[in-house]
Amino acid sequence: MTSEEHNKYISWVFLANGLFQMMVLAFVLMFMYLWMSFSPGGRDLPPELLAVVLGFAGVINLFMLSPNFVAAYAVNKRKPWARTASIVAAALAAVNVPLGTLAAVYSLWFFCGEQWKEVYPEASEKRGHDQLSAAAAAEWEGYTKEDEAAFTYRTPPPPDWR
Repeated sequence: MTSEEHNKYISWVFLANGLFQMMVLAFVLMFMYLWMSFSPGGRDLPPELLAVVLGFAGVINLFMLSPNFVAAYAVNKRKPWARTASIVAAALAAVNVPLGTLAAVYSLWFFCGEQWKEVYPEASEKRGHDQLSAAAAAEWEGYTKEDEAAFTYRTPPPPDWR
């Protein structure tokens, strides 16, 4: 399988996970609404409080599943920030068994390996750890390895407290 195909499948698995989690959220909210509607009048919990709690839980769940859609869009359109979005979405989706875990493992395998550099060559060039920025390269121009040793800080040995 090519890196392009992996990239496409990662976008689909993030989209599937987001849609699955939205369906689960809608089912839970609908079930709770029906439970509130058909329960007897002598409840211990006021319906207003339950509505606030369900609304808060719904907002938190929407916040937790929105990175799936952002990552699916970024990976599908090959945006330069797709790797970052996928890693964030994978971290949040990992607890959502089974599709979230699948999306997390698959995207982390792809984006933490070397395959993503074939699909995003411009982003991989920017992330080179051994490359210095232009300003840093200008500062170090003319220095040799011997000069670099003069700038290193050597810690003194610890005192002998015996």
